[in-house]
Amino acid sequence: MKRYNETTSSMQGKELPISRRHFVSSSALAPFALGAAGSLLAGTAAAADVMEILEDDMVLGDRTAPLAIVEYASLTCGHCANFHNNTLPKLEEDFINTGKAYIVYRDYPLDRFAFQASVLAHTAGEKLFFPVLKLLFKEQAAWTSASDITEALTAIARKVGISQAKFEEALKDETLGERILMDRMVGSNEYGVSGTPTLFINGELYQGDWANYEAFSSDLQDMISA
Repeated sequence: MKRYNETTSSMQGKELPISRRHFVSSSALAPFALGAAGSLLAGTAAAADVMEILEDDMVLGDRTAPLAIVEYASLTCGHCANFHNNTLPKLEEDFINTGKAYIVYRDYPLDRFAFQASVLAHTAGEKLFFPVLKLLFKEQAAWTSASDITEALTAIARKVGISQAKFEEALKDETLGERILMDRMVGSNEYGVSGTPTLFINGELYQGDWANYEAFSSDLQDMISA
């Protein structure tokens, strides 16, 4: 499980508001059921003056880059797919690969299938985490509309070298499940996250238009130059 700083340590002894069992077994939530919350601007003012990047965070890029972009996302969120399929490739080319920024991905599953997809990405391991994430977002429309979504995710798992048995075992892994849900709990309780994707840049909630890459990149460049 993640270790959090003094600001969030008070939560570690509290029961998660949404349990792992709820996501694994409940059919009450369907993909995109909370899609209306998917605005970048959703959420209350965040207590983001302290946002430590943790050793076990999933990071793409050089941690010493001047811009730290923390993304809270759900793998069944269409807005998140838009960010990963259209904005992130340009962001990688212009900022991440050039050492100007790095991105931290934190799980904020909106439903049980987003939870299962997060389990799949983490099961792939640190080196393959972002490639699997990319695949899941690229094929989101297909697997989220499948008649058996868990089976569709199992097929993607096999495609990336994860056997059905390994994926099924990972879905039962309480430590991994709590790690994923802890991301969501801390995002919600500490930083005011209520929708996806939500971006923080150097600890501050980003309220600009990430879908307009020209404006987004201009904002990022201004932050570097400030």
